[in-house]
Amino acid sequence: MHNIYEATGIMKNTKLCKVEDLKEEKALVIKGDNKYLPGIIIYKGTTSIHIWYNNCPHANLTLDLIEGKVQSKNNDLLCANHGAKFNPETGECMKGPCKNSFLTIFPFKIINNYLIAGN
Repeated sequence: MHNIYEATGIMKNTKLCKVEDLKEEKALVIKGDNKYLPGIIIYKGTTSIHIWYNNCPHANLTLDLIEGKVQSKNNDLLCANHGAKFNPETGECMKGPCKNSFLTIFPFKIINNYLIAGN
């Protein structure tokens, strides 16, 4: 597997955001210094936080066609390129050309109320 930090453009030990800055059942796209790399999708559910590599397993394209917009009306993550829908808490593709495949997990930890890249 590729190096997830190089692929996303977000290096290990980078502060991503404060936990309280996340809105429940909403996705946030964060990119590193290199804006040409896809970055990550942070999703805060009702009881947990999930971070995914912003890359559709179907076509190796980012999920957001309009930068930062990856959610459909029912809170699923939506790939704007081919309409695939992903469960934001499991990363599983539930509809579309990559059905039954998964988004790649991006490792993180929480330290002093900050999400930090890496585990």
